Amino acid sequence: MTSYCGLPLSIRAHARARRVLVKLVPGRGLEVVVPPGFDPDRVPAILDARRPWIERARATMEARGTDLTGRAPALPEVVEFRAAGRTCRVDCLDRPGRATVTENGPRLMVRGPLDDQDALVAALVRFTVRKAREFLLPRLDEASGRLSMPYSAMRVRRQRSRWGSCSARGVISLNAKLLFLPPELVDHLLLHELCHTRHLNHSDAYWALVADLQPEYARLEKALNQSIALVPPWFC
Repeated sequence: MTSYCGLPLSIRAHARARRVLVKLVPGRGLEVVVPPGFDPDRVPAILDARRPWIERARATMEARGTDLTGRAPALPEVVEFRAAGRTCRVDCLDRPGRATVTENGPRLMVRGPLDDQDALVAALVRFTVRKAREFLLPRLDEASGRLSMPYSAMRVRRQRSRWGSCSARGVISLNAKLLFLPPELVDHLLLHELCHTRHLNHSDAYWALVADLQPEYARLEKALNQSIALVPPWFC
């Protein structure tokens, strides 16, 4: 079974999965995450049971312009960096050689071969990762100082699914996709990871610390888990 409801379907086992998770991923369609040893023959029945949710979620995402079919993403006309409160228009200039992106106020100029959309999109992706790093570092530093929770280093990458993580050495890794989320969700994710410098787990003590610092953490966690639809297809 490689598709469902006209969407590409992938099934992958995850060592830490305890239950079956069905999600819609921009550019990749349906993804089913299962525990190790799970019988894949059970997946069709699970999808049938969740079909109403799948159809509602698909309609919502496609209404926002999110492509779920796996087609190669085209260069966008507008980029919305919600975390930074910026909306930029994307202009293109045809030229040979490696594609590059420069910014001039609310405009992003993409220079490169216009017949190679993949190269233009790749340049915009590289630019966005750099902007995410520039935005997230001072924000993490501010939160770290305010909460008196030091960390050792920060890394920003374009990760597939995880919004962030914290290692035993206090290295915080952040997903560049955070740049497309509202500021309150970014700040909550930073708090979430900084709390791991005190408790490197999701124990009761960890969640008690999170709740003490952010009483609305349950609402924010739920919103964060549902926010992948805000990430444009070209950056997924």
